[in-house]
Amino acid sequence: MRVNNKRMMINQYKKVKNEKLLLILLVAFVSCTSRQGAEQQENKTENENTVATVSLSSVAKWKADEATRKNVATMVQIITDSAYADAAKRNELYTNLTAKIDTLVKECSMKGAGHDALHVWLEKVLSDLKELKKGDNKYNEAYTALKKDVENFYQSFE
Repeated sequence: MRVNNKRMMINQYKKVKNEKLLLILLVAFVSCTSRQGAEQQENKTENENTVATVSLSSVAKWKADEATRKNVATMVQIITDSAYADAAKRNELYTNLTAKIDTLVKECSMKGAGHDALHVWLEKVLSDLKELKKGDNKYNEAYTALKKDVENFYQSFE
């Protein structure tokens, strides 16, 4: 009987010890997961701030990948086509540039600050496209701003 009692006590001790170990592991896991979530949020905030502060007017030009350069060259060809100076071509211009921007985004393999700078440039172009699409009487202003911003790619990237 003593042997059975001793075994029962050892089993209970092991059970309690395992439960404590599981509890400690659970707390450690939750703690690590919470810390990772906080770090990811902190990194996300840092990246958003980086994008917001990246300047397109830096002294050195940003390096663009081949796909980006190719797609922007096509965008420049589209926007400089004199046929699009006519407001009647507004929808066609919008459709063509939007398709090319979609291709640019899909094919881009840039990383780091250059990629962030590309986003700053792209946000200006998308804002111009939005103005162009409005359909108001300011087509010439919107077209001129869009053309300028698309062509400005070469001032900031190589």
